[in-house]
Amino acid sequence: MKPFPFGANTTGPVPRVPGRGALLRGSRTRFDRVLPAAFLLMVAGGAYAADVRLPDFGSSADVMLTPDIERRYGEQMLREMRAANLIFDDPQIRDYIDGLGFKLVAQSERPDRDFTFFVLRDESLNAFAMPGGYIGIHAGLVVTAETESELAGVIAHEVAHISQRHLARAFESASKSQLPIALAMLGAIVAAQAAGNSSGDLAQAAVVSGTALMQQQMINFTRGNEYEADRVGIQTLARAGFDVNAMPNFFARMHRVNRANGSEIPEFLRTHPVDTTRIAEAKERAAQLASEKGALRPVDDAGVALPLTVPRLAIPNPVSDPTARPAAADALPAFLLFRERVRALSSRTPSLLVQDYRRHLESTGGGGDGLADARRYGLGLALVRAGRPEEAVPILTTLARDHPDSTAVQLAVAEAESMAGRHAAAVERVRQLDVRRPGERAITQSLAIVLLAQSRKEDAQQAARRLKPVLEKLDADASLIETYARASQLAGDEVRAGEMYAELTLLNGRPDDAMGQLRGLLDRADVDHYQRARIEARIAQITPWALFVQEERRKQADPGPQFH
Repeated sequence: MKPFPFGANTTGPVPRVPGRGALLRGSRTRFDRVLPAAFLLMVAGGAYAADVRLPDFGSSADVMLTPDIERRYGEQMLREMRAANLIFDDPQIRDYIDGLGFKLVAQSERPDRDFTFFVLRDESLNAFAMPGGYIGIHAGLVVTAETESELAGVIAHEVAHISQRHLARAFESASKSQLPIALAMLGAIVAAQAAGNSSGDLAQAAVVSGTALMQQQMINFTRGNEYEADRVGIQTLARAGFDVNAMPNFFARMHRVNRANGSEIPEFLRTHPVDTTRIAEAKERAAQLASEKGALRPVDDAGVALPLTVPRLAIPNPVSDPTARPAAADALPAFLLFRERVRALSSRTPSLLVQDYRRHLESTGGGGDGLADARRYGLGLALVRAGRPEEAVPILTTLARDHPDSTAVQLAVAEAESMAGRHAAAVERVRQLDVRRPGERAITQSLAIVLLAQSRKEDAQQAARRLKPVLEKLDADASLIETYARASQLAGDEVRAGEMYAELTLLNGRPDDAMGQLRGLLDRADVDHYQRARIEARIAQITPWALFVQEERRKQADPGPQFH
């Protein structure tokens, strides 16, 4: 039986995210072992970085690096990361991080900016901002955060880097020489793949090391930028109702880790240098804001207060959407469930993680508090990933009885039931959730997956009908597209399935291949007039992006005259 993929990347070998203890001891990942090779690839691909011919965007930051150019670079980097299987496309993880991120964006200095949040399958303790409003959070940082406010503090800090235009300013101060770092990273990935690296280690290392290099050299986080991001980020935390002390407290804990580990410096501290002065200033600002309790509102460039809305948050999220219904008194904290989901789905050795969970539960007596129940949830997920769903079902069913309003727990039970062969029970459980909370992405996708488990055409047709409106409503989501593609294929709609697989190819950063797949569909004899028009329109939409990627790769191959 195939795994029950609530997310497109929830199966297969991925970097293990150990428990908090291992992270705080400064454990190394396999990325560290291949980092020198990846760096050599980047040097080889970017030895002429300062010589790459770039378009003349002018001298001001806003002109030199336009929002459109920023977005294109950021989007391509995200697609390369997804192609390297570094991005969580799990709907529940995405919904949570979107809800938390956009709650902060709504209270930031630039709530009108476009942002994209994502979680990486990387055990290192780090977070970063990329051009175009892309913000990545490493799994290691998620499982190390002790409270939602600590995680929110890190995200608010990264949002501030973007809202304060630190990236664009750094591009200008570097006289255009830093932009090719992004291209060198993409070139390293291509070179690693061309070398026949089947495991993908070099390609993954190129992404991770390239991102860190961008932070230090392209983004060029100076002390001034870091302090400004702290000040602005703490103010955003206050506006959004989080604990303003969370950011300085998290920094202080990382600083202690740094001193205890000696040379084993967490990645977060390499790209976000922390010293006692910075911690003291952050604490002072937090204390000031905590005492004000005033009307902190974001303003536009003219100083006019902006409405406190959450842009692009299409689905209500009980964690972050102030209009959502209040949580039940016995509800599990959503942050704890999110953290354990990231831990469980990131583990390369789920069987060992099962043992870790059981040891924790035994050592604490397994009380019925939120932390213990969240660990039971993680234990159930780890058992499913370890191929032992029969053991997971009773654990998760008991948890679901204690927390009947928890969507995450109910979906975990359905996952275990489906994997254990109890298809009817899984379908009925998710149907009941769908009736109570219609239109939610995670529930709709989970319903489609349990319907597809037995590969029956009538079930696949029903799954495709349920997924289509959700897919049209939301931004591109790889796991959702993959589920819809499989549903269309099982339902007998080969043309629609082909379109969806082309979209997956596009999301993996290969627009040329995606257009080739779409053109192949036009050669089919069973393509009707409406399908042909839709496919041709999509090819026209993709063409500019494909040309952009081709041009950037051409620049790498032909650096042209030097800039001095």
